[in-house]
Amino acid sequence: MQRSRIQLWFAVVSASCLLLQSASATVLFSEAFNYTPGALGGKTNPVSNTAWTTAATTLSITSGNLTYPGLADQGGNELSITNGSATSSINTFANQTSGQIYYSFLLDVVAPDSGNQYFTAMNPGTTAPGGSTDAIDCYLYSNGNIGLRTAGKSTVTSGPLSLNTTYFVVEEYDFSASTAYLYLNPTPGGAMPAATLTLAGSTATAIDNVGFKAQAAATTGSYLVDNLLIGTAWADVTPVPEPSTWMLVASGLALMIGLARRRR
Repeated sequence: MQRSRIQLWFAVVSASCLLLQSASATVLFSEAFNYTPGALGGKTNPVSNTAWTTAATTLSITSGNLTYPGLADQGGNELSITNGSATSSINTFANQTSGQIYYSFLLDVVAPDSGNQYFTAMNPGTTAPGGSTDAIDCYLYSNGNIGLRTAGKSTVTSGPLSLNTTYFVVEEYDFSASTAYLYLNPTPGGAMPAATLTLAGSTATAIDNVGFKAQAAATTGSYLVDNLLIGTAWADVTPVPEPSTWMLVASGLALMIGLARRRR
């Protein structure tokens, strides 16, 4: 009896560790902006081990941390994008040319945009965000709407967004279908819902960078961005907080005790 209990104990602990490992998503790129406040350029991403390219202080790290209910929080600080001086910055990850790629981030519009402007994009190579030429990007409009655009295809919009409110945004690009999607406030950890925006007919064939853009002096608008995740599966970019190893072991112990009592 004692030997069978010990075997059961090891089985429960092993299963708990496997559960913890399976709960951890593998992503291409993640960014919590866990850097000293200041300009984004030159700061090295710990996942890709590549640095954000040089940018003016209108793309800067500020103290603070955006969170969204039910979404795993990476901690760190946040990125502030303030239009008024044109600049951009990109960082790279493993090149993707097939299947799907997903990009999620948290967004808080602090001050409305005076124009219709893109602020983040994914592209191939070392291409900076460029609006109509981007493989896939995200727009904010003067009427408060959020928009989606891809290479060779016009923008579609949904909204408006409320100021000083944190939104959970997920973008998807499907290489086989040449189609882009945007999901606004999907449920973290849930199944993929119907897209908020869909844009077919893109010409993008490769993606390996993510970038941000602050617009020129004639444009106003200020936004906070945080908790970036890029992966090849929906679950990679919509994770829920993981239970700790000790919580899993405690659950295993409770199961072992329950089984032992039933044997008496």
